[in-house]
Amino acid sequence: MRASLRSRPWAGLDIGQYSVKLLALQPGVGGARHWLAEVPLPPAPRPDTAPAHDAVARAVAAAFQQAGLPMRGLRGLALGIAGADVFIKQIHLPLLADDEIGPALRFEARKHLPFDPQTMVIDWQVIGRYPGDRRLEVLLAAVAQDRLARALEPLAALGIEADIVDAAPLALTNALSHGREAEREAHCLLDIGHTASHLTLWQRGEPYFSRRLDVGGRTLTQAIADATRVPFEEAEEWKLAAGSDQPGFRVDWSSPEMSALLEGLKRHLVDDLLRSLAFYRTIGRLPDPMKMWISGGTARLPGLAARLSDLLGFPVLLFDPLERHDGVPPGAGPQFAQAYGLALRSA
Repeated sequence: MRASLRSRPWAGLDIGQYSVKLLALQPGVGGARHWLAEVPLPPAPRPDTAPAHDAVARAVAAAFQQAGLPMRGLRGLALGIAGADVFIKQIHLPLLADDEIGPALRFEARKHLPFDPQTMVIDWQVIGRYPGDRRLEVLLAAVAQDRLARALEPLAALGIEADIVDAAPLALTNALSHGREAEREAHCLLDIGHTASHLTLWQRGEPYFSRRLDVGGRTLTQAIADATRVPFEEAEEWKLAAGSDQPGFRVDWSSPEMSALLEGLKRHLVDDLLRSLAFYRTIGRLPDPMKMWISGGTARLPGLAARLSDLLGFPVLLFDPLERHDGVPPGAGPQFAQAYGLALRSA
């Protein structure tokens, strides 16, 4: 008997600077079934250089093989896209029917995008309808056409297509807010990537906020390498071991390595976070009490959330979207936050 379309999994694909992460979800009685895989990418010549398309294609194919999923046996595939040239902004529109929003946005986008909208791929999502005020709250997302084409090249080389392309901050917000849609509390997430991080803040009745921070796990590795005078590769190997469940490895925050990492947090990340939150106060109200979640591979470092909480002055918690899924080792899921949010698009 042929399996129904609904019984096949929907996959989220997060192609970063450091690795390719794949997570697929299939709804079912008693909870969703999952598949996941992470495949490292070859180091880029420079931190600001994107991985070669052929290397990405090989990593994507390896991730599907590792997860035990056929590339063409999915219900759908959602791809995340991130970078300084991906724009997200919340805007106001008059109360319009759904079929009128797209054409109106083409005109309205000229006021909000730094480039000609004709050269951009534009998407939108209604996040609030207020008939009494005759207005809509809409999230506008845009990316340059050539940037999108480059992101899709590795998939085309494998003969597959993305059914949905989603901006990384929106996928992260989707991951954190899943199952909490009815809650009034704010959803604030810092996803620490390899070369950059994303801060997102969503709360009902207030502006949506996202900001890309040019600091990531690589920045902290470099801080360790500089302070302890070891090669970058050796410092990275140490940091990865510290964030793993490697037997016998004990993290001591008074050690030279962790002291250097803590100093890197103070110098490169904390000030950026506080400036971002100060800016948000100019456009909306910060939640009180404030609380932030962290995700990404670096977030797995034992004690990192507590150290950030001390430095920022409010609770910081580890976000593991897979902690309630059977068969996933404890703490293995923080780096899959974006892929999880993508897989939820139609799971």
